[in-house]
Amino acid sequence: MSDVEAMIQSGLLSIYERRFPSRKEIRIYNIKGMRGGWETELYSFTIEYREATGRRTEDLVLRIYPGDDALQKSVKEFKVMRALHELGFPVPKVLLLELGDHPFGRPFVVMERVEGRSMRDVLLESAGERRRELIMLFCKILADLHFLDWRPFVELVSPDLSLYETRDAYAWIDHKLSEMKRAIDRFHRDEFGPLLDWLEARSMEVPCERPSLIHGDYHPDNIILRKDGMAFVIDWGAADIGDYRSDLAWTLLLVGTYWGPEAREAILRGYEQASGHRVTRIEYFEVMAILRRLLDVSVSLSEGAGRRGMRPGAEEKMRRDADHLRRVYALLIARTGIVIPEVERLLSALT
Repeated sequence: MSDVEAMIQSGLLSIYERRFPSRKEIRIYNIKGMRGGWETELYSFTIEYREATGRRTEDLVLRIYPGDDALQKSVKEFKVMRALHELGFPVPKVLLLELGDHPFGRPFVVMERVEGRSMRDVLLESAGERRRELIMLFCKILADLHFLDWRPFVELVSPDLSLYETRDAYAWIDHKLSEMKRAIDRFHRDEFGPLLDWLEARSMEVPCERPSLIHGDYHPDNIILRKDGMAFVIDWGAADIGDYRSDLAWTLLLVGTYWGPEAREAILRGYEQASGHRVTRIEYFEVMAILRRLLDVSVSLSEGAGRRGMRPGAEEKMRRDADHLRRVYALLIARTGIVIPEVERLLSALT
């Protein structure tokens, strides 16, 4: 057992003994690190214990939250996933949220473990009709999310109900652009000013048709396919209420720059089919997504990934994703004609 695994074992044991005194003879074992992206620190483990009804064994997942916004993100993810599970939406059941005096030095959530494979892995080895079925499943889940009643989720993701219960169709886009401006100012990234100006100049072209609950990081690696074909959506730390097109655009940006423009088109058409309507002005929201991606990378590589709410070591994964980032930047130029010399220098330094 590694030092990290031993630390997790002893930490979880102390938490469970304190939080669940009726459980006796608690054992925690089979601790394994799980594959994650830029923002994820995950471990699977097994817990065994005795209670009044007999002995039980559960396979669970521990998610530890990194970054400056770890407290807010952990609370939001726990509450959103709990509410979605109660509605029957396909998410793992969350079991434990720990914020205070805990052994890992950061907030964490424990949830049930879904035995299966990521949709990304299954898609990569699929072709023909099977691939088309998976793409439609992927799109249908996202469309179903966007058509949920968003009102019960407002207090879980935002303290400001008035932002959404307004007749001003431009309130949301104005709010998001103001958030982006604050981030640019906070991190002194003036090089992104022309891109923000481009977005602001066209903001009147994208009124919000309707608020939606959005995932914020929806891609095939955040879908787990169980052996029976049931799909479960994970990683809800970026959940929000907003224009559904911003959620779809983030998905299209990731799929298009990792897998190619044909995959982007397949997802966009699949979403339109699943939702029953045509998506308009999606390119605008893709430019918003590009700004988010490039700002994340710029700040993380200069000040540390934790400054943008990401896990320790995410910087190295960004460097390995250099080709993806170059495609993101190339798409920026194609969509807007804007050239950012500071980003070009950053990308040229990546290997």
